[in-house]
Amino acid sequence: MPQVLFATSNQDKLALAKTICSNFGIKVKQVVCQIDEIQGEDGRLIIQDKVRRAYQILAKPVIVSDDSWNIPALNGFPGPYMKSINEWFTAEDFLRLMNGLSDRTIIIDQFLAYYDGQIIKIFHGSLSGKVIDQARGTNDRSPSTTITVLDGDHNLTMAEVFNQGRSAITKLYLTRRGVWHDFVDWYNL
Repeated sequence: MPQVLFATSNQDKLALAKTICSNFGIKVKQVVCQIDEIQGEDGRLIIQDKVRRAYQILAKPVIVSDDSWNIPALNGFPGPYMKSINEWFTAEDFLRLMNGLSDRTIIIDQFLAYYDGQIIKIFHGSLSGKVIDQARGTNDRSPSTTITVLDGDHNLTMAEVFNQGRSAITKLYLTRRGVWHDFVDWYNL
């Protein structure tokens, strides 16, 4: 089974990557490395810089990911700054921001990048959902996931899905095409 290195400290992202890739014969190995991310509005530039930095640290082919959260009712806030916002905000802080807003739509732009020292391949996709009225599930590192339900035929918050583990992750994400599916298709060529 081929193996890829995934530079992340985010356990939810790791669980998602392992779940999808293992179903297609690819083993994902986590590597944790300190990467100072550039700040900006363009997710493609951020992910491209991030994968180059990860490769410089590891000197091996590597994958990185980054999400940009767009809440239209908040004029696109928080955008590519979600990682920092999740460190500063609680679920209740997010809910206060949404208080009184009828449009509770959220769009998550997902970026995934692979770099082997020569080829950079970037995958991009979007997930949509809504911010619910109260937090459900637990996730101390990413409180936004406790108040977010993705569109589809379920009513679990993202945190509840990851709290339930592999079977729930498979049910929600394996049939939903996303950046990891695009990576698997490309990598298995």
